[in-house]
Amino acid sequence: MDSEHFEAFWWPTGQGGSGKLLVYEKQFYVCLKLNMAQKPTLIFCCSKDLEWDDNDTGYLLSFNKPFFPKGVWCNFEGIHLFKNINPISIELEDEDVKTLSPIFDKVFNSVELAYIYKYDLIRTYIFQIIHLSIKIHLQRTDIVKSPIRYARLTTCGIDMFVRIKLGHKQ
Repeated sequence: MDSEHFEAFWWPTGQGGSGKLLVYEKQFYVCLKLNMAQKPTLIFCCSKDLEWDDNDTGYLLSFNKPFFPKGVWCNFEGIHLFKNINPISIELEDEDVKTLSPIFDKVFNSVELAYIYKYDLIRTYIFQIIHLSIKIHLQRTDIVKSPIRYARLTTCGIDMFVRIKLGHKQ
């Protein structure tokens, strides 16, 4: 069932020209877009608005709400990265790419596994990507200076993982 709600793509350079890349409605996308002529970018979008050029390469994750256990998605809806003002692009430094690329690699390697809980593993990696993205986004935009907001972000993260753990016990 989870395979119906999640897909992972590697987009090599020179494949498909330029233009709109995404084909699914009501899907959410997380994309690590690499281009030698531009800064690497992490993109969040929930529509078909992702542009892709011939020189671009990168990772693309596609998922929808049912991919996550009940109650988890409500935490995402409060996150700026998943609002309908899309796409949201975060320019990355080399250090960020070195941190995020191995996680995307783990997602891609997990898709091929015969492991019965591979989608739980993939969800964990996606949570990791989301949390790192929030951290990077907040550092780049200086949206959050208040320790109260950091505490709220931490609380939401802990709540999300508790709900997942409780969902596995049922």
